[in-house]
Amino acid sequence: MTSAEHSVAQQDWQQLQVNDAANRLRELLDVDLSTEDVVRVVRDHHQIAENKKVLLRFQQEVFNANDWSMETLTRNLTDDFVDHAAMAGDPPGLEGVQMRFSAWASAFEDPLEDNIAIIGEGDLLGVMYNLHATHNGNFMGIPPTHREVVIPGMEVVRIRDGKIAEHWGIYDFLRTAEEIGSNLAFLPRDDSGQPLRPEVPWAVKMNEADAEQLGTAAEDYLRPDSATE
Repeated sequence: MTSAEHSVAQQDWQQLQVNDAANRLRELLDVDLSTEDVVRVVRDHHQIAENKKVLLRFQQEVFNANDWSMETLTRNLTDDFVDHAAMAGDPPGLEGVQMRFSAWASAFEDPLEDNIAIIGEGDLLGVMYNLHATHNGNFMGIPPTHREVVIPGMEVVRIRDGKIAEHWGIYDFLRTAEEIGSNLAFLPRDDSGQPLRPEVPWAVKMNEADAEQLGTAAEDYLRPDSATE
């Protein structure tokens, strides 16, 4: 038998083993799936399990540990990492991640990301979580209340080569305001034709006086009678 014939015979034997294993799984699970679908499900299960390890490592080493040094970020995020939840004007890549985490940490201490559910498909993971922290610093003009807060959120991450390559996220700013005893206001503004995306202090680099002025404007808008007292 030539080496080519041996290789073909080996592949045929492997395919027979795969078919046999798929048949046993179909019988055990009582499902009507093709052999290709069974193989895909098994491979996806393994990939998703490995991807979860990547996400949990990031949460433990970065967010929960309050460590967003470039060394730690590089260990957990790809060099071309893209955060689709970043605001206009944020620096790209890892520098922007550092800025956003620093802004969060200046207002909230003792962070803990508690995962409620994690689901996966291919190289994507979807996560529903609660952020636990203590409001010990100024946040959007609101002085520290020293309250323990629980803020829900959802995110999707794409894993590549054992690191997080992309991130999409929804953060509950309304719940944040409620947790620290404030109001979230929607203020009218001129439409310049730019994308209607929310603006937050760390995106426009407000100073403390600007943040206080914004807080006063929001209060006047919500309680117009108080402005004339």
